[in-house]
Amino acid sequence: MPKPSMGNPLDADMPLMITGQNQLTVDELMNWSDHSRDYSIVQCIGGTGRIAAKNHEFSIKKGTALILFPEVTYHYHNLSDSLRFDCLSFNGYLLPRFLHTLQIGELRAFKPDGMLHILLHEITLALQSRHKDQIWHVSALLYMLLVRLTIEGERYSAYERSDARLRLDELITFIKQNYHQDISLPMLAEQMDVTEQHLNRIFKKEFQMTPLEYLMRYRLLKAKEMLIENNATTAHEIAKAVGFNSASYFGSVFKKYEGISPIELRKQYLG
Repeated sequence: MPKPSMGNPLDADMPLMITGQNQLTVDELMNWSDHSRDYSIVQCIGGTGRIAAKNHEFSIKKGTALILFPEVTYHYHNLSDSLRFDCLSFNGYLLPRFLHTLQIGELRAFKPDGMLHILLHEITLALQSRHKDQIWHVSALLYMLLVRLTIEGERYSAYERSDARLRLDELITFIKQNYHQDISLPMLAEQMDVTEQHLNRIFKKEFQMTPLEYLMRYRLLKAKEMLIENNATTAHEIAKAVGFNSASYFGSVFKKYEGISPIELRKQYLG
């Protein structure tokens, strides 16, 4: 199956690089895996099933993400009419040794929430950039994603057995649905029916950041989407839409995290 090429002459010399992005059914993924020399991260966007490779087997449902290796035979069992995936393929001369160091084996399942969700989305957005340094930016995001994966992925086996983690999932959903509102730490703690100190402690243990840090990163992610997708929307309008009371504060926070102003970022994407 042909895959979109990044088309950059530096590709052959890159330690890490994204080589394609597409959507696949389970039949297409099996065919693609049989012939591809790339690694891939696939995320289920519909259907249920199971996947196995050697001594590993995982259930698949909407939201489940997997990292797959080239030249490994994967066995899929489709339990629904349509098992579909978003697929991000990648490669680079650094990868085999790097993944071995990170102890990421031939089949790794993970839940792309917390920072993993943000990084995956950041990569998707960065692939749209027309900036001359886009390939380096995407490579850096991929590096961070793989490192974060090895930090958070070990928890996946106990994921559905953890009551605390399930409650934090509900809090993440609350943040995603209400990020544009005036959200405070006391409000989030009330959602969980715990103290602010306890919420900070358990959230940071699971996601390596506080709830308010996650809220900030998610707001900035949504701001970047708006900057890229609607050229007519002003920075002031975007600031208000993603939950900032002040456009100047939004600008300073954006530059702190992204290294450039919102308008400069828009120029990189829209040319």
